[in-house]
Amino acid sequence: MKKRFATLLAACTFMVGSSLMLGAGHAQADDPFTFEKSAVSSDGSYTIAAYYNGTYAGLMEWNADPIPDGTPGDAFRVIDRLSDGYGMEATMISPEHRVATTRGHSAVYFSPWTSGNLTEGTKVFIQLCAVKGDYESCSIAYSGHA
Repeated sequence: MKKRFATLLAACTFMVGSSLMLGAGHAQADDPFTFEKSAVSSDGSYTIAAYYNGTYAGLMEWNADPIPDGTPGDAFRVIDRLSDGYGMEATMISPEHRVATTRGHSAVYFSPWTSGNLTEGTKVFIQLCAVKGDYESCSIAYSGHA
């Protein structure tokens, strides 16, 4: 009986923990922001788009490799497209903490590239948030690679 109880307790704990983890990255039903990740390109680059009530509001752009036009590799930036009072802010969660933001700027605004050299193939996790004062609505941390 003790073994069955322990198994039941472990299963319940796992289910509760899983539902909390899954729910943590999703917006509340009344949140006007939604997020969508692009496919990851062969070099590891990808984007996360933000939508405000269904209207394209901004973007996080991860660029894995340098481009001859001067765009750096291992870099990301954010773009605020709407004059709605919200800014865009992206945070690299892993492998190191970096932030790109449009806070304090009027739309349409492209933040500077936030960059730093990473070992080729390193997995990166970046989260995009719509921000206004203390308010933030965030995507989950999506991955690509260097």
